[in-house]
Amino acid sequence: MDISIEELRAAANLLLDYLVREGYQQVSLSHDYYWSVPKEAAFDPYQQPTSLTLGQLTEDMNELRRLLRGDTEPLAYGLVWLAAVLRAVGEEVVA
Repeated sequence: MDISIEELRAAANLLLDYLVREGYQQVSLSHDYYWSVPKEAAFDPYQQPTSLTLGQLTEDMNELRRLLRGDTEPLAYGLVWLAAVLRAVGEEVVA
């Protein structure tokens, strides 16, 4: 499957604009730690993951803020941090 960066940008903007229209200027997350499935296991639907790693939303957000301040150069792995935070936001707002 091919996904264009512009599709991703448009979807993200659409969804974030929706939250603003719904009155959200910020979201307070009720959890900090989360289980993460290692990449090798996450995309293998034929094997049940046997090991999980622990992620931390505050750590992910701190890395994103470092990028935003220009303290570090952008890197593709930043999308993993962003994805974890966006998932938590989406699940918090729905709850």
